[in-house]
Amino acid sequence: MSPPKVGDESYESFSAEKDGILSSLARRAKTLEDAFNTLEGVTCNKAEGAMYLFPCISLPEKAIKAAEAVKTTPDNFYCRRLLNATGIVFVPGSGFRQAPGTWHCRCTILPQEDKIPAVVSRLTEFHRSFMEEFRE
Repeated sequence: MSPPKVGDESYESFSAEKDGILSSLARRAKTLEDAFNTLEGVTCNKAEGAMYLFPCISLPEKAIKAAEAVKTTPDNFYCRRLLNATGIVFVPGSGFRQAPGTWHCRCTILPQEDKIPAVVSRLTEFHRSFMEEFRE
């Protein structure tokens, strides 16, 4: 497919729509990045050129042992618990060649912009509860 070119009848509306979508994605990414970086034991870099964030989660040893007890990776354990508690889907970072001993999750920035605050709220509450449950 070829986008409209400058001077084409639909160029201005195409350009405005594209700019609006990209601006919205940037705002969603920034909101989620900021939210991750406020969570205990979580660090998150900027989304650069993708619709994903990969927060790094420092999981308590008790959570790592609980994951091992059910024969799964700690990041998968966290993601499953998140899904079951909130309906939010993260993909475990162990499928993306993360460095050994680190735990990441892949998160898309695709929910509609007006839904992001609710996602952040559910995620924050889950994470606080998870960390409290597995605190040593």
